[in-house]
Amino acid sequence: MTVSVTYSQSFINLMLTLKKEEVKVVGDFVALLKSSGFSSLPGRNKSSAGVSLNHTRRLELIQYAIANRLWHYHVGHQSYNQSKPFGDWTSSHVVHYQNENTTSARFVHYSAHPPMKLPDKQTLI
Repeated sequence: MTVSVTYSQSFINLMLTLKKEEVKVVGDFVALLKSSGFSSLPGRNKSSAGVSLNHTRRLELIQYAIANRLWHYHVGHQSYNQSKPFGDWTSSHVVHYQNENTTSARFVHYSAHPPMKLPDKQTLI
C-alpha cells in the first residue's frame, strides 16, 4: 500500500539547510513510502512513544508523542548499522513524522539520534 507524504512548513525550511547527502536519504525514504508503503523499509520505524524508563519526563513525553501521533524512521545517514535484520537497521539520523494512518505521513523534523529528542511543538505547524 502506498503512502501519501506531506510536510510541515518547519520541515520544508529545514530541508533547505541540509547537505545533499541528507536530502537524498530523506528523498529515498519518501520514494519508498510512495512505492511500497511502510512494508519494505530497511531502517527501523517506530512510534516515538517508546521513551526510556529512566527519563525524568517519561510520562509527559509519551503523552506528547501519542497526542501528536509521532513516529521516527532511521533514514541511513551517514550509513546504516546493518547488524540487525533488514527492517531494523539504525542510523545516526531520523525523520520524525506524524503517522496519520496507514496511507499518509506528515514529515515534521529531521535530527541526529541518539539522543532521542522529540520535535518541538512549533515543528508540527
